[in-house]
Amino acid sequence: MDHHYPKLFDEVAKAAIPIIGTFNSQSLANTVNAFAKMDHLHPMLFDEVAKAAIPIIGTFNSQELANTVNAFAKMDHHHPMLFDEVAKTAIPIIGTFNSQELAKTVNAFAKMDHHHPMLFDEVAKAALPIIDTFNSQGLANTVNAFAKMGHHHPMLFDEVAKTAIPIIGTFNSQSLANAVNVFAKMDHHHPMLFDEVAKAAIPIIDTFESQNLAKTVNAFAKMHHQHPKLFNDVATAAIAIIGTFNSQSLANAVNAFAKMDHQHPKLFDEVAKAAIPIIGTFNSQELANTVNAFAKMDHHYPMLFDEVAKAAIPIIDTFNSQDVANTVNAFAKMDDHHPMLFDEVAKASIPIIDTFNSQGLANTVNAFAKMDHHHPMLFDEVARAAIPIIGTFNSQNLANLVSAIARTRQGSESCRAVYSAIADMIKANYHCLKEASDIDLSAIAYAFLKGGHVDDELLELIGIEVSRRGAELSFGTQAWGHLAAAFKNYQSPVADKVFELLFCSFLEQVDKSDERVLENIADVYNAILAGEHFNDVPSDFLTKLTKLAMEYSSRARMEDVRDILVGATREDIR
Repeated sequence: MDHHYPKLFDEVAKAAIPIIGTFNSQSLANTVNAFAKMDHLHPMLFDEVAKAAIPIIGTFNSQELANTVNAFAKMDHHHPMLFDEVAKTAIPIIGTFNSQELAKTVNAFAKMDHHHPMLFDEVAKAALPIIDTFNSQGLANTVNAFAKMGHHHPMLFDEVAKTAIPIIGTFNSQSLANAVNVFAKMDHHHPMLFDEVAKAAIPIIDTFESQNLAKTVNAFAKMHHQHPKLFNDVATAAIAIIGTFNSQSLANAVNAFAKMDHQHPKLFDEVAKAAIPIIGTFNSQELANTVNAFAKMDHHYPMLFDEVAKAAIPIIDTFNSQDVANTVNAFAKMDDHHPMLFDEVAKASIPIIDTFNSQGLANTVNAFAKMDHHHPMLFDEVARAAIPIIGTFNSQNLANLVSAIARTRQGSESCRAVYSAIADMIKANYHCLKEASDIDLSAIAYAFLKGGHVDDELLELIGIEVSRRGAELSFGTQAWGHLAAAFKNYQSPVADKVFELLFCSFLEQVDKSDERVLENIADVYNAILAGEHFNDVPSDFLTKLTKLAMEYSSRARMEDVRDILVGATREDIR
């Protein structure tokens, strides 16, 4: 009847405790099970039941063992010795457990965060032959317990997926969300299961609570499993109940959409509106993930960024290295400068700088450089931390690091040493350049020029790689301008090939929508005129370049106009 009478339960507990030693296994299990079912916690009774159970634990059957730990878990009453004894007793008789008892047992251990790998392995072995007897809740609870404990058992997960698919229609919204969430948490991809979960979820998407909506798309995103219709329907359902989302669900939702590059401007607007009033409840990771998602989708919402900055500053010391890097990177990407936030980020980063990985180090200084926010001490510490792990930097991180140092003209001993470390690393590992994007090749070459660090051997290797790619290069005007500047005073057959490619490709790859197109044209002019390759220029190249430049003269800086006019004059003289 589920009729709770608290006073009665208290009196039963008082009466039971003095005679608890007379209870047999069934009575002990039934007692705590009844208290748990009515959500009536009586710590002294539970402790006494545990003491009485341990000496006679060998008399408990599978149902009693499962019900006992389940009751303790449900009431969040941890008794490590009891759980250990239950595990020892359960393992030899695990074959007598039915599906519900197996699920209950591991679920209880997981809820109490009580690790017992041998028990979990034995539960998996026992579950496999009877997996078809598990209902939807039992399947979900079982894999959820394994995931919570970080105990991966691939065969069990595969069998759970196979069993779940034919009965997926019996799963409710929470079970569907939990199913994909645990598979994602264990990095166990089962495409058919995810597709079936999506099919089952879409017709009942309006029954999903906020947490389950966020969990579902987060799992699909983590496994890189595309399902546009599901994401669109989740967005529609989420908008309708956006006021019920907490900070974690809001952050997870937009992070999932960003990770899958799934545009939904209305959802992002509604998330921003919902987040701002509760921004003080966001933790560091949630703040970082939220602005990072908005930046990745290029979704401008200045008020949200301002509020995130205000909320982040007082708790900046709780940000880890990844959160710090993601936050300033997001602000820089959206061209949203918040000097106080950047200063506080620098202060918080310096003491933990050795916990940053290569991407974090590169992204952090790149963000500061992009926002023209000077902080020499931060750059010095980043350089110091980067040099010993320079071999872990990929080409993009190398380009971002050295470009940031060059752009801000950092001149400390550590920063100067970065140039040498990067050059030595590339010379020893040419494969690094082969993996680099076209833009990164140009950026590295230009950064060494701008930083005043001449290294002909490095330039030769970059030129070789540029030449190898030939007509496949897709630089854009800025990258060609930077590459021309880097090679302007370098004479070699490789340099000649670089300029030959420039003369063939530059005009075709001009991005006329780029507001800095004239500046980039001027860079090419300057590189040709001031360098060693003027006589190699095809007769009509500068003429065409000049005509193109004149189309954009109204957007020009005076120095760009000067360089172009000088170039045109010199071409006339030639």
